[in-house]
Amino acid sequence: MLVVGQKAVRARVIKWYMDAAGYPGGCVCFSCGNAAAALRAAGVRVLEVGPHGALRPGHWWEPEEVHRAWPHLFDATSGHLPLPLMARIAEALRTELQEIGEGPHDIPTGSGETIVCLRMAYPNVRFRPTSLGTPETLWDPQGPLYGVVHGPAGYPTG
Repeated sequence: MLVVGQKAVRARVIKWYMDAAGYPGGCVCFSCGNAAAALRAAGVRVLEVGPHGALRPGHWWEPEEVHRAWPHLFDATSGHLPLPLMARIAEALRTELQEIGEGPHDIPTGSGETIVCLRMAYPNVRFRPTSLGTPETLWDPQGPLYGVVHGPAGYPTG
């Protein structure tokens, strides 16, 4: 299993983006806790929605629902990031990890965002999404990146 400090890398890139884009109010993050904690550690003001947050979701929220509810906050929910921002995270992950073997590498995966970023950073390397049975690695077919990461039949594509 490839160990990736993706939450800290992701949080640093999101903080840079939010500062550059002018999100003074902070972000909203639907999270089991890890992504929100990493964002806080990076110095981002976070409205956390999840088991450890101030709010609890009653259903799977789509990106447009998040924006309607909090138009003044950046949506930092895993799987909701815009593609150009994910490309910057991919660059940062490549800088952090340098060269890695061709794989396949098992990657603990929840939303699928890390796998997509790693596939962008290393297009010729094979990555397999892996669930560890923990909240941050549970797959939800309603997740926006599920079909990209797991294929149309729900099977890993890496």
